[in-house]
Amino acid sequence: MSSLPADVTNEPHGEEPADVHGRVSDEAWYAQVYRPIEPQFTLRAVASGCVIGSVLSAANLYTGFTIGITYGASITAALSAWLVFRLFRAVASGPAFTVLENNTMQTAASAAAAMAGAGMVTAVPALMIVTNRRLSILEIATWLVSAALLGVLFAIPLKRQMINRENLKFPSGIAAAQTTLALHGEGGGGKRMAVALLAATAIGAALGLARGGLGFVPDSVPFAFASLGGMGLARLTMGLDISLMTLGSGALVGLRTTAWMAVGATLCWAGVVPWALGRGIVTPTPNAPTLYGDAVGFTVWPGVAMLVVGGLVSFALKGGSIATAFRSLGGAMGAKAPGEVLREDVEVPRRWFAWGLAAAVVLAIGVQWLVFGLHPATSLLAIVLAGALALVGTRTMGETDVNPIGPMAMVTQLLFAVLTGGHAQASLMAAGLTNAGANSCGDMMQDLKTGRLLGASPQKQLLAQLFGIATGGLATAVIFAKAFPLELLGTKYPAPGVQMFKGTAELLTRGFAGLPEPAPLAMAIAAGFAVVCTIASELGPKRFAAWVPSPLGIGLAFILPASTSFTLFVGAALAAILAWKFPKKDELYTTATASGFVAGESVMGVVVAIWAAGRM
Repeated sequence: MSSLPADVTNEPHGEEPADVHGRVSDEAWYAQVYRPIEPQFTLRAVASGCVIGSVLSAANLYTGFTIGITYGASITAALSAWLVFRLFRAVASGPAFTVLENNTMQTAASAAAAMAGAGMVTAVPALMIVTNRRLSILEIATWLVSAALLGVLFAIPLKRQMINRENLKFPSGIAAAQTTLALHGEGGGGKRMAVALLAATAIGAALGLARGGLGFVPDSVPFAFASLGGMGLARLTMGLDISLMTLGSGALVGLRTTAWMAVGATLCWAGVVPWALGRGIVTPTPNAPTLYGDAVGFTVWPGVAMLVVGGLVSFALKGGSIATAFRSLGGAMGAKAPGEVLREDVEVPRRWFAWGLAAAVVLAIGVQWLVFGLHPATSLLAIVLAGALALVGTRTMGETDVNPIGPMAMVTQLLFAVLTGGHAQASLMAAGLTNAGANSCGDMMQDLKTGRLLGASPQKQLLAQLFGIATGGLATAVIFAKAFPLELLGTKYPAPGVQMFKGTAELLTRGFAGLPEPAPLAMAIAAGFAVVCTIASELGPKRFAAWVPSPLGIGLAFILPASTSFTLFVGAALAAILAWKFPKKDELYTTATASGFVAGESVMGVVVAIWAAGRM
């Protein structure tokens, strides 16, 4: 999501103190990078990080339920913290905000913001819908914290191997470090990025209020006052959303996926839906402004098939990465390498890891048993699998900046459905545990990479993460309960992740009997298409990969309104044009501006949703 040069290394300033393999030795890191004197773990840094992260978690809930995407918060949090403290210093005196305080703040904030992606836009609401059971705020928060704690602790031994020794890139971690240094005068453009983020956040929030709160602006505009198969384009959702959040999301997601989303939306809403209407498969609700709520009951099934099968095939084809990940585990848990320095006043002590992991396992098993009735042996197996898949996902993230938690959670859901005889609750919560653990492990590793670049203490970063997941877990549970009633998921809020997990659980439990008559055939066609496209993209010539249809993009387009897919594509196209015509301005402003649009409008969307729920 950032336009960084490919040769960025994990040394933020001066010559890289690396050996012939490009790794920074521990001796060089302590001598040239580590900042032992500079304030790091301060009350103001931790408190502001938890607050900002909780706000960004609310934003992630909104984007997750609206367009099916959640975002890492490190760069946005780093910029936000710097802005907060600049504003504070403008009206009050106090010590300067240091680089390492900024890093502590973004570590806590990213941990809190990641809680929305830890099953809250996928498995947990799906479980509540499938079982028709409302979980309390305390039950949700306790589960979130217990699952995220496992992921954070999984990262401790992996950091030693993947960051200290192998120097995996973790691109978002590098970008957050460079942004932080630039904000504090050790690099260029940071202050301009912060101003762009602030301005874009304000504009996005204003549009969100004008549209959702005051009704001054419509949600979308149709392409024309035309019809297709006797149905107006507006009712077929063929148009553009009036949403800076969706435009910004498109810029962050990229052109390939969003272009295929636009193709998929055209195929679905200009082809499949009119066909289904003509055959009585979809029955329109009289006076409904759009057909989305009626049509998605059918189109969701081929969409889910493409998402699940494409993700599983992609995961299966990463055999080399999976094998490398498990080989690296031996190094992570093994003896100290020659010349390696393990200072337990800086690194996380091994006894912390051992006792912490034991406590986290007991807590997770207890929560799964008391809240969901899962047998301790089932939960223990889920924790072991979560650790294994977190290892694989973290290595993939270190190499590509993408954590494949969706496909990995699907693997878990399918496995536990077989082991438990199709028990929906067991398979969903095992998948949720995998999702949450891998998500938090990846977030922690990105933060540790940033800290390695900036000279931060990993021990203090762990403490910041713990504060972040505790406050973020509670805030996420409260916001979910107050702003997103289950009845609106799948109607007002498309909630693609929930639809995927819910649909898979229903198929594994009931089979195809309860589906609309042509749905099984549509799913078979979609699954075959996903297999062919994924294999062609992963194993075919790289120069043709961009032209291979994206099952992710097309699958999402069958679950979202067409206007959302088209608007995402417009945002990505505008960002691509900017990068082509003005590459330096793109590097400075695109990510910051797009992130501001997403944060501003989505947070205002949550505020409006809570206000509307309170009036019901």
